Amino acid sequence: MSDQVVQQSQTNGSVDSVPIEVQRIMRTGTIWTAAGMLAPVLGLGPLVAAGWRPADLAGGIELVFWIGTLVATAGLGLLMWAGCPVMAYTVDQAYTQKKHSIRIGICMNLAGMALVGLVLLLSPAVG
Repeated sequence: MSDQVVQQSQTNGSVDSVPIEVQRIMRTGTIWTAAGMLAPVLGLGPLVAAGWRPADLAGGIELVFWIGTLVATAGLGLLMWAGCPVMAYTVDQAYTQKKHSIRIGICMNLAGMALVGLVLLLSPAVG
């Protein structure tokens, strides 16, 4: 019985199908890109509006802030690549590229934002 279910799900466009997987990665890559664009705006916008600037941080902490920003930006670039439509590559090549792009992009984007968030939490209060 369970073999029939597995065979039936594989014939009805399962997640193992490379074209369907590429479509899923592009769809979720777009969602992750939107989240990666909105999170810093929602977090840093009020701080910048209140007068906070990265230059206000002590020397080493400011460098950590900018390193986190660069890591998050590189991750966002990978997420954008994962969300782009496939034009110049075969589906198999696109699957390999997008699979790695979305995995590494999510990790880099979240790690960079977490690092920036830690710097913000450890920085002196705006006042």
